[in-house]
Amino acid sequence: MAKQNNDAQALDYSMNMIDNKWKPIILYHVNKGTNRFNKLFVEIEGINRQMLSKQLKSLERTGILDRTLYGEIPPRVEYTLTSLGKSLLPVVKAMTTWGQKQMEEKVVVPVAPEAPKNQQLPLF
Repeated sequence: MAKQNNDAQALDYSMNMIDNKWKPIILYHVNKGTNRFNKLFVEIEGINRQMLSKQLKSLERTGILDRTLYGEIPPRVEYTLTSLGKSLLPVVKAMTTWGQKQMEEKVVVPVAPEAPKNQQLPLF
């Protein structure tokens, strides 16, 4: 039972590091050389500026990204992967490969219908 508990804790820790859909996408783009805020914003489809900023701060706080502020006018900020961030790249690559395979096989991912705004969702 202890091994199973350790495995579950390790998986929980890993998921906390990349706890949403944006973080692996950001890591992918920073790794390929896109490391400035505006460039990331343009390249990551569907993300808004507030969410990108929040995710970059979170990745910096957890030690996955380094943020370098250059004392220029206008200010320039660049993000780079730390060694911890680089160690996550095989996970991101595996997720990418798995997704590509599923897309090739045209596996349909079910999407729950969106509830109308102001409507209470049942609590089980």
